[in-house]
Amino acid sequence: MSKIVQFDTKNGPIFIEVDSLSGYSEEVLAATDSGVISKAKKSFEDALATVKPGIEEALNAVSSLIKKPNETEIEFGLKIDAAAGAIFAKAGAEATFKIKLTWK
Repeated sequence: MSKIVQFDTKNGPIFIEVDSLSGYSEEVLAATDSGVISKAKKSFEDALATVKPGIEEALNAVSSLIKKPNETEIEFGLKIDAAAGAIFAKAGAEATFKIKLTWK
C-alpha cells in the first residue's frame, strides 16, 4: 500500500506518494484513506540537493566538448526518498541519463 510523506519547503509543505516508509521519521502525522502521512527527515530542497552534483557533472562533461552543441538536453528520472534525499531512478539495472546534443 502506498504511503504519503510530507516534505517541508520554503513555501509550505508538499506531499509525495511512496511505496514504503522505511527510513522515514517515526513521526506519523495522520492516517487517511490514501495512506499514512509521515513527515520526511529532510526538506524538499535538501532532498533535491543530493542529485545536484550529478546534474552539474553531466553539464560539465557537455560543456567541455571542443565543438560545443547549439542545443543540449539532459533527461533523467528522480526518485524521492526522505532518508536518502533524491536519487537517480533506474531503468533496468542502471541509472539512466538521456543526453541529446544538437549542432546546427
